[in-house]
Amino acid sequence: MQITVFGATGTFGRQLAPQLRERGHTVIAAHRSNGVDTVTGQGVAEAAEGSDVLVDCVNQLTINADKAIDFFSRSSRSIAEAAARQPGTSVAVLSIAFRPETAESRLMGYYQGKAMQERIFRRLIPDEQLLMFRSAQWFELVDTMTIKAGPLRFVPKMRVQALAVAEAARMMAEAIDARETGTIEVAGPEISDFAEIARRLTTARAEKAGTKPPKIVGIPLPGPMARDGLIPPSPRMSDVTVDEWLRSV
Repeated sequence: MQITVFGATGTFGRQLAPQLRERGHTVIAAHRSNGVDTVTGQGVAEAAEGSDVLVDCVNQLTINADKAIDFFSRSSRSIAEAAARQPGTSVAVLSIAFRPETAESRLMGYYQGKAMQERIFRRLIPDEQLLMFRSAQWFELVDTMTIKAGPLRFVPKMRVQALAVAEAARMMAEAIDARETGTIEVAGPEISDFAEIARRLTTARAEKAGTKPPKIVGIPLPGPMARDGLIPPSPRMSDVTVDEWLRSV
């Protein structure tokens, strides 16, 4: 198959594209640096032309609900419209595992944007042509969500069933290769929180460097993120644990 990956140079896209190529597919890497902007729509139709599957793994991390909703609304619509111009073209969407109550939290506008993304694709793409791939949080996001202050590291105590981004990409590539549709949720083998993952990550790094690890301060978050709001109820699971991932990075 010919597959266009939008967001091919992002954290997930650069893992997914080679996974698809290894399975014998022709991959068109679409991203802003080669003239494709899904928010404005520039170059989207051209990048999609002739492809059997369009993959949306475009992302913008923000806690501002207005920014998240605007970004995902524009980006999702331009990809969905490109698919609609080519009857029979399927769409695979990288989304995030969360329960409905999480998208209602004022603290996490990002999830409101992702909820909007899902609604747009479900409205514009026929069910038999749509794969909604909902991944739990990735180990790699810990660094992004860590705030450094001298010897301290402040990390949100978000209850997660995290997995390695490479594992999520492998599982999505397998689903695309098999032409699966519907909703698939994936997660790691352990339920933990970002603060605990950060402790294990900083300890492993300090051991390698022969230094003392920084002190991790977990910041409790109220509402669904402190409970099971980010835990998928019945996911396909990676068997790569945090410790196994740490040995590979």
